[in-house]
Amino acid sequence: MFHLAFREKTLKILKRVNREQQLKINATLDVLRLEKLSLLDIKKIEGTRYGHRLRVGRWRVLISLFPKTKRVEIIDIFMKTGAENYQKRKHLLK
Repeated sequence: MFHLAFREKTLKILKRVNREQQLKINATLDVLRLEKLSLLDIKKIEGTRYGHRLRVGRWRVLISLFPKTKRVEIIDIFMKTGAENYQKRKHLLK
């Protein structure tokens, strides 16, 4: 089982998301916590060591996945508008 760690900024963003989307994101994070990665739309972000993106509809959850220590850090949550979204946030994953 993975331990999920949220950044303070990420919790604030999640509180501002509408309730329906909050429930979907939380359900997806529960699946991640249970280590069922094959059930998720998750991809590694190029140019990062641990950075991954998790897709929840139009929303993206940036995470740092540390499989050896069974830890996941939730970096950012945003609605995808284009490929430049990842370029803007890549520095958060270092």
